[in-house]
Amino acid sequence: MVKGWSVQKGAELLRAAGARRFCLNAGGDVIAAGGPWRVGVRHPEHADKLCTVLDLTDRAVATSARYERGDHILDGRTGRPATGLLSLTVVAPTLTEADTVATAAFALGAEGVEWAAAREGCEVFAVDAGRRVLRSAGFPVGGERTAVPSGGIGS
Repeated sequence: MVKGWSVQKGAELLRAAGARRFCLNAGGDVIAAGGPWRVGVRHPEHADKLCTVLDLTDRAVATSARYERGDHILDGRTGRPATGLLSLTVVAPTLTEADTVATAAFALGAEGVEWAAAREGCEVFAVDAGRRVLRSAGFPVGGERTAVPSGGIGS
């Protein structure tokens, strides 16, 4: 979560210097100021493919997943690696919030998807272990279609 916080601080410095339109990407954690910006979300099983493309203006996006660092997020209830989801992406007003909500929701597994979607200002896109896509109604999907079957949150 330090990465999201530090990139958020970088965006604040850019704004303080007068920048109004910029896109910062730190390993997939993205702040899109001004806009619109098109941001791809990596497919959790195919590094050369995207799950979806977002249209963002003045928003931040963060994804928690197992594909880069393996089982590094633990379910605090069991102390074991979180395995209920392949990836979970959160769009929020700030990267600090997107990053923390994505990590916590990923740790909760399938129930974390609804928890994250219920947070004010947050939109969610998740691929569960069964390879179903769950997304909140306001998730800012661009003109691209998802690359895996989809359903709404709770379906």
